[in-house]
Amino acid sequence: MMKALQLLLVALLAFTSTACKQTGDESDHKLAFPKSAVNFQNRGNSNSFLPDRGIATMVEIDSKDLDGFVAQLKITERRKPAQEHGDPTVNGWNVWPQGAKTFVPGNEIFGGFMKTWTTEPVPVEMLACQSDAGGWLHVEIWRLSETKTLLKPFTDWN
Repeated sequence: MMKALQLLLVALLAFTSTACKQTGDESDHKLAFPKSAVNFQNRGNSNSFLPDRGIATMVEIDSKDLDGFVAQLKITERRKPAQEHGDPTVNGWNVWPQGAKTFVPGNEIFGGFMKTWTTEPVPVEMLACQSDAGGWLHVEIWRLSETKTLLKPFTDWN
């Protein structure tokens, strides 16, 4: 009986870590991304049954769509970057002030983002938000050019 239960648990964990495709859109973050959104990348384990899980997404949008995207957020804290330059593919506090309410964890499962741009990204602002999907929502805003913006939302379930 115990061996059968262990096998079932192993099968369930294997299924949840491989069978579900991360979408990183309305179904995970419960956010509406603008039609200009391109180059979606998702990292995380939001599809698992673990109590502590999350999903990080990177997506490029037209800068003219930024205000509309931000308007849907329930912002609880806004923070400017602590450094003028950085790499949005790096998780953890990165360029954002230590002690902010939210962040993208530096765990390996959220890593591996690829650069899809050729310009030098400039950190603009990070937003700590209430989440309609999880425990909290973190959104980083990076300027790629005058016409392109990079968004990096992270939803945490605790």
